[in-house]
Amino acid sequence: MKKLHYFLVFLIIGTTCFSQETKKLPDVPWKDIVEINNNNDYQKITKWDKDIYVSIEGKYSQEDSLTITEILKRLDALTATISIQFAKSEHPNFKIKYLDKQLKEGNSYTTSRYGNQFADQGYTSCELYIYKIDETDSDLNIRKSLESRIARMLVGGYFTYPPTAGKRNSIFNPINGLSNNKIPLDEKDQAIIKEVYKIGFEKRLAKAEKQFNYVIKYIEDHKISTRDRNLWWVKNPIAVIFLPALILALLGLFIINGINKSIGIKIKKDWLHFGVIAAVTLLFADLLIVFCVSFYDFLTIPGYDRGVRIVRNDSILSTSALMLILFPFLYLFRFIEFKIQKAAKNIYTKTTLIFISTGFLPFVCVLFIFFIERYDTKNYQDGYLSLSEMFLFLMTIALLRALIGYFIFKERNLIIENETKLANLRELKAKAELKSLQSQINPHFLYNSLNSIASLAPIDAQKTQKMAHSLSDLFKYSINRKDKKTSTVHDEVEMVKTYLDIEKIRFGDRLQFTVAVDQDLENHKIPLFLIQPLVENAVKHGISKNEGVGTIDLKIAKEQKEITISVSDNGPDFPEGLLSGHGLQTVFDLLRLTYGDKAALNWTNTPKKMIIISIPEFI
Repeated sequence: MKKLHYFLVFLIIGTTCFSQETKKLPDVPWKDIVEINNNNDYQKITKWDKDIYVSIEGKYSQEDSLTITEILKRLDALTATISIQFAKSEHPNFKIKYLDKQLKEGNSYTTSRYGNQFADQGYTSCELYIYKIDETDSDLNIRKSLESRIARMLVGGYFTYPPTAGKRNSIFNPINGLSNNKIPLDEKDQAIIKEVYKIGFEKRLAKAEKQFNYVIKYIEDHKISTRDRNLWWVKNPIAVIFLPALILALLGLFIINGINKSIGIKIKKDWLHFGVIAAVTLLFADLLIVFCVSFYDFLTIPGYDRGVRIVRNDSILSTSALMLILFPFLYLFRFIEFKIQKAAKNIYTKTTLIFISTGFLPFVCVLFIFFIERYDTKNYQDGYLSLSEMFLFLMTIALLRALIGYFIFKERNLIIENETKLANLRELKAKAELKSLQSQINPHFLYNSLNSIASLAPIDAQKTQKMAHSLSDLFKYSINRKDKKTSTVHDEVEMVKTYLDIEKIRFGDRLQFTVAVDQDLENHKIPLFLIQPLVENAVKHGISKNEGVGTIDLKIAKEQKEITISVSDNGPDFPEGLLSGHGLQTVFDLLRLTYGDKAALNWTNTPKKMIIISIPEFI
């Protein structure tokens, strides 16, 4: 039974809500309200968001003051959400000024209403001008029009222009010229004001726009018909703008990329480089926005208001000012991201910081400007909806950017990790090749030297003993440097002298050699076993083939920022294919592994037979 009671209660509440939801709004005044709210894309229905305090200034009579008092009482009864009364302080926000001459020469406007930064946030102040220019403007006629004119200042917006046939006379008809008119404030206009200032107006307006959507369609069709264009694209202005805007955007990207490449070599400072690219990007963004806004307005502005140019100065000035404001913020975001890249190592930390810098930091700036702008009025309530929309927009951009940043960081880390692995593999390979080259040189020593000892043993025991000791010194040099890649020029030259002493024992007076080394280079580091194969090649393919006295000259000198090592002999000329046929491939590989493409190995037969190695001063 208890469950049945609960079910009946929920059923009654649901039925009530459903009946309220399906209940249609009356044609009067909601049809007119929908028309006023959708007549102009730039000005929706606007109302006061604070109480109105009225003051009277200028040459007015006591009777004028009483008339205005009565009018304010009647209008105050229509506005449920605000109060309308005479100002009791020195700061009124609704001033009625009686003037005996026009405010400006040729001025056609007699009233001014001032709102917040966005028109749909509500009016905050107003000035109403009442002219008594000549005797025809009698006090009686002016007082008759006062109520409609003051009422007109309560709600912003107009009916469509030109007015449709059979349209009633209303204070919301478009006004041309001075507004000292005699339009009465009728019941339908009062109903509009009353509904606008009722609690929950915005929700009922959204419902009315769905219910009376045919009114909106009629207004849109009416706008299209007044554009004085016979082509199909007047109904699809965005479709017309899209292609040229896309071409302009791609052209901008192409030019920006070209500028980035051209200045990348000339401008070495990162911040200056970023500033130039940011300025060019903002310039193209400015051009794109001006083009889209101006061309869209040109296509959509009705024919009776065709005085607007395709490119307007107000669009250029406003977008340029916006870009100038954005420029320092781009530097700020760049600085923050630079710090993030430098400080944060973890991918998730970087992504989170980018999300915060892209979403929360700009929102804090917007929030700060919002409260500064409204500090005097202390009116923050109406802006919270815009702030929430801005927050959601920034959070969406920040989320997308964080996701893109995460995948970029992930890919970058994978690339760095793979490059590190490849570098380690290349280093291991280079070490293996270097050890292989050194191992190739040592057996070559042993082979030639043992042959020489074997040939001398039956002839001269003393020379054989000396040659064996010299061979021992050579292997001692090799063993002591087993795990080293380099040696000093002095040690390498001493090892070469020991080798030549061994060969001199074998060849006797047929072998003569000289060694000339710059003293400044004796402690300079060079690859291990770099010189010995050159000298060994001169002995094997030069001196041994020479019937007379053979000479070998070793010279090591510094020329500018290079070190040259030359070995010359007076043996037969080098044949073609020297590198592969004379055992110098190991030297060439040793140079490649140590210096890359910064070293060179050359040979010549004229004017002197010589092999020359050029290496950089520093590895």
